[in-house]
Amino acid sequence: MKTIKTIFHKIQALILDVLARKCARMNYIQKAKLARIVAAIALPMPWVRRKMVSASLMEHLNIDAEEAHKLSKKVFEQFLLNAFEMAGLKYFTNEEVLSKIRVEGLENLRTALAGKKGAIIISGHFGVWELVSPWLVLNGFDITMVVRRQSNKFVDTWFEEMRQKHGAHTTDSGFGLRDILKSLRKGHLLALMVDQDNGKQGIFVKFFNRWASSPTGPAQISLKTGAPIVPLAIFPDYRGKHLLTICPPIYPESYSNDVTGQQQMTSAFTTFLEKIIREQPEQWFWLHRRWKTQPEDAPENASAKLALTSLPEAGDNIIRS
Repeated sequence: MKTIKTIFHKIQALILDVLARKCARMNYIQKAKLARIVAAIALPMPWVRRKMVSASLMEHLNIDAEEAHKLSKKVFEQFLLNAFEMAGLKYFTNEEVLSKIRVEGLENLRTALAGKKGAIIISGHFGVWELVSPWLVLNGFDITMVVRRQSNKFVDTWFEEMRQKHGAHTTDSGFGLRDILKSLRKGHLLALMVDQDNGKQGIFVKFFNRWASSPTGPAQISLKTGAPIVPLAIFPDYRGKHLLTICPPIYPESYSNDVTGQQQMTSAFTTFLEKIIREQPEQWFWLHRRWKTQPEDAPENASAKLALTSLPEAGDNIIRS
């Protein structure tokens, strides 16, 4: 049984690699056509979660059922198109990566690094996010990416090779704290994704007017090391160049070094994520159960206690008497 599972995992990795090779050489029209075909086949399947996506779009964007149903199709098609673009990273040349992106706000990143404490760049599963780190590396920035491991070890190895192809470093999200602190002391960029449910141990902040459990790492590491947080996002433009937008730094000195400060800091960059998603909702990964964990699910979590004692409309998580 174990042998069969191993063979199946190897086949998955092989298919991924073959697809990536082809995607690297496809033009926009070819990728878009493939995305539409795959979406048309997959959308009727129950495990694709289209109903859940439509319900989330209705609730969080305040749109009706018909509009949400149409938008959910765009969400799936755009996700596939972006995935095909990102898969090609393993086979893009350095010149191809550099040619695909234009940037606004690069001075914000240089300002953040001027303090000689490194910087934490945060983003979400939005647009073609995997292109950000290699582009920054090729423009002279040292980057350590914090990643979640894949259950398929062969696929995990493939992603490691893809992410390291152009010079980025990776470290495990569960066991890499020593590597993380070491990279910041060297003045490097630490890259984190902050838009997935973090379970009962997370920091609870308002996201689209509903509590969401967010990763504890960015705020805790920033307050511990003094490294500022720099929100950024990459907006796809397949007829021109993808736009990398880098926002002004969020400095830890503006927040108290306690649970309240962590919550307020997390809320600050979560507000940025919500803003970009509202601008182009089809670019975000709505398939994830982002609001799965609520404060009442984690009564012993200090952050959850703060959320439960805040006013319902308090999006900034400041405790009010």
